[in-house]
Amino acid sequence: LLSVILITIILKLVSKKKLPIKYSLFWLLSASVVLLVGIFPNFIAKFTKIFGFETSSSLIACVIIGLLLLITLLLTIIISEQKRKILLLIQEVSLLKEKINK
Repeated sequence: LLSVILITIILKLVSKKKLPIKYSLFWLLSASVVLLVGIFPNFIAKFTKIFGFETSSSLIACVIIGLLLLITLLLTIIISEQKRKILLLIQEVSLLKEKINK
């Protein structure tokens, strides 16, 4: 149920142009994984044994922490790119102001 709600919210945000498609893909992928785990609960038990965890909750916690770290990395990249663009914009505006003042 949670994943269906999340997918619906993401699609509404994309349709209202509040969330770009390139950023929504990661969220849609995450929600789809949650949906698959909800539909096939034994699926997670197999991966628990494969990766050597004792309980499924430990594996889920590890995956969630990994996803949060990935989201943080992606957001850091976006912030760095925006900072670079802002600096370039400041430089261009400064040059234009200098031309106007001459």
